[in-house]
Amino acid sequence: MKHPRIEVDNIYASEIKVLYEDLRNLLDEEQSNFEFINWQPAYDLYVIGERIYISIELPGVDIKDITVYVTQNHLVIFGIKRPMIKEKKTQQIVFHNLEISYGRFLRRIDFPLPVEHKKGDYKLEQGVLTIKFPILKEHIIPIEE
Repeated sequence: MKHPRIEVDNIYASEIKVLYEDLRNLLDEEQSNFEFINWQPAYDLYVIGERIYISIELPGVDIKDITVYVTQNHLVIFGIKRPMIKEKKTQQIVFHNLEISYGRFLRRIDFPLPVEHKKGDYKLEQGVLTIKFPILKEHIIPIEE
């Protein structure tokens, strides 16, 4: 599978390139598993004071099946939601209704403001992953003669 090249020309170029390469390598390793993204989790994004909050609905997803990549400007979350059925491979299953989404998911969330991405707080509780980041404060750098 060929991947598009990324050309980034800004102060975050090296960070973004490293993130992109990590994600590309991971997807290459899991290529057969990630060929089809089955669903996208719903999310809320809001600001309270000096923090950005993201709440992502992940009911039935095990924490060890979730991967999160984050930069100052966006977050990428991907993983898998496995079926709850614990059948034996020798038994036939007859579904009469099948509405719950299972399988691979991927979601990119862009932040409205830059965040201090290394100071994130993550909590998975009752099927909702809540993440909060402090908003990056602007700094004035004095220039000396």
